[in-house]
Amino acid sequence: MDREPVLKKPALCGCLPGISREKAAEALHTSEVDLLEWRLDLSIQSHSLQETLNALSLLAVTPRLPVLATNRPVREGGAFEGDEALRFEVLRKAVAAGAEWVDLEEDTPGEILAEFKAKKIGTVLSHHDFSGTPDRLALHRLAERMARKGTDILKIVTQANCPEDNLAVLDLIPFGRRQLGVEVIAFCMGDAGRWSRLACLLMGSPWTYVQLPGTSAAAPGQLTSVAMRTLLKTGGWLQGLERVNS
Repeated sequence: MDREPVLKKPALCGCLPGISREKAAEALHTSEVDLLEWRLDLSIQSHSLQETLNALSLLAVTPRLPVLATNRPVREGGAFEGDEALRFEVLRKAVAAGAEWVDLEEDTPGEILAEFKAKKIGTVLSHHDFSGTPDRLALHRLAERMARKGTDILKIVTQANCPEDNLAVLDLIPFGRRQLGVEVIAFCMGDAGRWSRLACLLMGSPWTYVQLPGTSAAAPGQLTSVAMRTLLKTGGWLQGLERVNS
């Protein structure tokens, strides 16, 4: 297996929540986004484990959008309530079916992360804080600790309780690139953090997460794909970013 993914920045990642197999099949070929995050935990919650595993056969159909497989546990704001062995096994099955990326939580054991990296797919190591935003120094230390584990991308997302929280989180993007040598996706959730979902692209984030048409938001403050495209186009930022990253 050799599916080392290459994405042209800036990219929009559409969140695929617990929708039907038919809707998932449509989403895999939409032109609204550049890749999809398949929230397997939400699919299992809305349907069943077996239905979700059966739906993974959709990944064998090509061409289609690249897929980031996520099976978020409850402790990280997700919906998966089973044990860790089963949670990782679901992710293994998604990768075996064809997923190009996998999202793993910060506390993932090193041997599990190494296992997925050996499959020549992209890895995202993620951290979510739904209570607030630590100070800048604490965020830097968190990023340093996560980067030492070895991953393609760090994802650090916090809850914005005031506008200044966005600045501390967005600073992780250039900090990761210049000091840690790793790409970082970083933005804030909530109403106060909505603008950071656009700003993170302008700072160099590999992608930002958006809500697909006809689906519910996967996190507080998430913009629709249409709204994000409109903001990028009307602001003239999309063309500028494409030139910088070409």
